[in-house]
Amino acid sequence: MTTILAMIIPAAVVLITLFGILARGNPKPGGVALFWRVGLVGLGLGFAIWYLTAKSGLLPSVPAVVHHADTGLLVGSSAIVVIAALGSALKRQR
Repeated sequence: MTTILAMIIPAAVVLITLFGILARGNPKPGGVALFWRVGLVGLGLGFAIWYLTAKSGLLPSVPAVVHHADTGLLVGSSAIVVIAALGSALKRQR
């Protein structure tokens, strides 16, 4: 149960924050464009954290919570990218 919470809560906080930050702009992005932005930035952050913790030796000893949060961020961002792709496909049909 704590593993699931460690995956969901940090990822939800980061993704909701990204929605708030990336929704600002001139002109304001909406709908599919916002989902693309949040999903791709979330994937970039997730892969950067994964690279720093798993591949490079810069952060050798991190708690398991960081790995769980990284996994949750990657899964959540991937889901948002899939939703954005479906939205783009539906937009093209019209």
